[in-house]
Amino acid sequence: MPENYYNLSPVEHMLLDVAVDMEPIFTRDMIDAMPDVHPQVIRNALSTLANKGRLSRIKRGVYVRSEGHGKPIIEEPFRLALAIFPGYIAFGSALTHWGLIEYEPFTVFIGTRSRSGSKDIGEYTFKAVSMGRRAQGTFFEGSVYVSTLEKTLFDCLYKPHHAGGYPLVAKAISEAEPDWKEVGRWFKQLGTPSLKRRAGYVLSIAGNAPRWLLKDLRGEGGSRIWLDPTGPRRGRYIHEWYLNDNVGGLDAIG
Repeated sequence: MPENYYNLSPVEHMLLDVAVDMEPIFTRDMIDAMPDVHPQVIRNALSTLANKGRLSRIKRGVYVRSEGHGKPIIEEPFRLALAIFPGYIAFGSALTHWGLIEYEPFTVFIGTRSRSGSKDIGEYTFKAVSMGRRAQGTFFEGSVYVSTLEKTLFDCLYKPHHAGGYPLVAKAISEAEPDWKEVGRWFKQLGTPSLKRRAGYVLSIAGNAPRWLLKDLRGEGGSRIWLDPTGPRRGRYIHEWYLNDNVGGLDAIG
């Protein structure tokens, strides 16, 4: 039972009744929902409810319901994520949105224009990743901004370690049905030659990308690159892609 369950004022009771239908709880939304109560009274009551363990304060003006001190109730992690780090649901979290990951991860990834950071709340970790000019290709669905399916595939091939690694990304792509012309457009617009070759190799393993896209991504070849530029300098050389696969595990896809 939450702490100080019975020690609530009438305004605090009203706030909790309204908050049942809100997650996260924004101070500004509570003020709009209770026009007959002075805004400062609402702000004070929210702060008091946090002190009593009925709410957990996430940041200024943002709360979630709580079962006690240090026990936040997180029912809408994606909505909460964007309240903490304005941006869009990205990478492995976007794969979950699109039904391409079978489990519910407890790290929520947010693509942002310029901010990186991480915040632990309850059992969740909310991780913002700065994408610079690549922070685009989103749409609004289910009260959150999420990358389109095609942009999700680009993002996951751009930063695969935020989506479980190349083997998981390749497996997810093998089950996806994107607009491949749109996928190609993202790589043409935002991809470097080395990123295109890495992506093309992984797409060739996934097995469902059209030949014309693989040809476009292969380009005219070039100097040898590594699938994981930060990984060990060993692995199998793939002549077709002028690439050393120093990750492994991709042959098991499918």
